[in-house]
Amino acid sequence: MAFTELAERVVLDELEPRWRKLGYTIIREPSADDLPDFLKGTKPDAIAVGREPSLFIDVLPRRSSSSETKVAQIQGLFVGRDDWRLEVIYAASEGTPLGPVTSDDIRTALNQARQLAESEPRAGLIMAWATLEAIARLLEPELASRSLSSGSLVDLLISNGHLPQSEGARLRQLGEQRSHITHGQINVMPDTSDIRSLIELEERLNS
Repeated sequence: MAFTELAERVVLDELEPRWRKLGYTIIREPSADDLPDFLKGTKPDAIAVGREPSLFIDVLPRRSSSSETKVAQIQGLFVGRDDWRLEVIYAASEGTPLGPVTSDDIRTALNQARQLAESEPRAGLIMAWATLEAIARLLEPELASRSLSSGSLVDLLISNGHLPQSEGARLRQLGEQRSHITHGQINVMPDTSDIRSLIELEERLNS
């Protein structure tokens, strides 16, 4: 089934409660007057305003070379901007949400992440971050029913009281490293101690 405007609306309908819970006001198909000057000429599917950073929301059917090129072009607009963030949602064509895993699955994954962190930190970080998203889906099955960007994942865990605000900056930095690695910047080498700390935090969340 082709990705349609109806599917896009379904995705936004599912995610809007999470953004509202975080304190945002959602504007779908915003006009030029709703956008700051540096975003004039763009056409986001929605924006979320009312707290910082504001969100530029783009819903795409799936990851592909063409979608990655589009995302990279849009990301260039946000360089040096702390007041806005790009929020890309990839919606599978069938619209199937991701399901939760068990605490036992999480413990197994964390053990694997710990071993990988010692021998291959990049793989360890990817595994540890995937497990953090799995934990979020277990804690917040409705709000985390679809894949989350690293920033949204951290915001969700903090805003719902699962993590203190003081963890935000460190986790966002690790999330950015993970994103860089998964998108091909393979010369990024995360610090093993940072991955150990992330795993310890996840063990507390899963306990």
